[in-house]
Amino acid sequence: MIKKLLVLSIVGFMAFGSSTAFAQFGGLKGMVDGAKKAVGGGASTGDLSASKGSVVSAYLASTQALTLSLEKAAEAFGVKKEVLEKLAVVKSLKEGNINDKDLEKARKSSEEAQAIIKEKMSATTAPSVESKALMAESMIHLADGIQKETELVGSVQTLSSQAQAAVSSASPMEMLKVKDIAGTALTLVKAIPMDLKLSKNILGAYLTYAKANNISTPSNASNLLKGE
Repeated sequence: MIKKLLVLSIVGFMAFGSSTAFAQFGGLKGMVDGAKKAVGGGASTGDLSASKGSVVSAYLASTQALTLSLEKAAEAFGVKKEVLEKLAVVKSLKEGNINDKDLEKARKSSEEAQAIIKEKMSATTAPSVESKALMAESMIHLADGIQKETELVGSVQTLSSQAQAAVSSASPMEMLKVKDIAGTALTLVKAIPMDLKLSKNILGAYLTYAKANNISTPSNASNLLKGE
């Protein structure tokens, strides 16, 4: 499903065509629906901008959940210092640097952080009570991040569709701003599937370790791993 949304968004962006989608992200739904205020049948630039801000904030919240999860796991295995050095790139993400290059760098840094944790985790066959508690907390944060990002898919697709439609009717003064919004939305449509793949791989590894070492896991963890 996510791959299908990605293809549709890229084609729509190139053609600047008009399409309709429905927001699925809880509190963001009202914000995105609000962007449908009619301006010749499209969305106003002001409302699109507000929707972009909400979507980006939600995306950053999901990346922060992954970061916190990795920090807790790193603490559980005594590699927090090394992991924090890797995560500095992720923590530097903000609304102004939501672009393909910076998101790729952040994702790679998270992968490297997890590699450090995985190596130490593999060597730890008898985790302490404290380590078990930290791993349980890590999985809670990770599951929260996956849930948030999964729900964000619909909202990002909606914003992308609305921004693409607005490009075809925007005034010359609004054109650059609308294209920026459309570009940010497309960046997130491409990034989220890769982010989810990484987060689910990490959660899968943590669940395997947890089951082998009697560590409590989030009740929704298995369901979050299902689907593409």
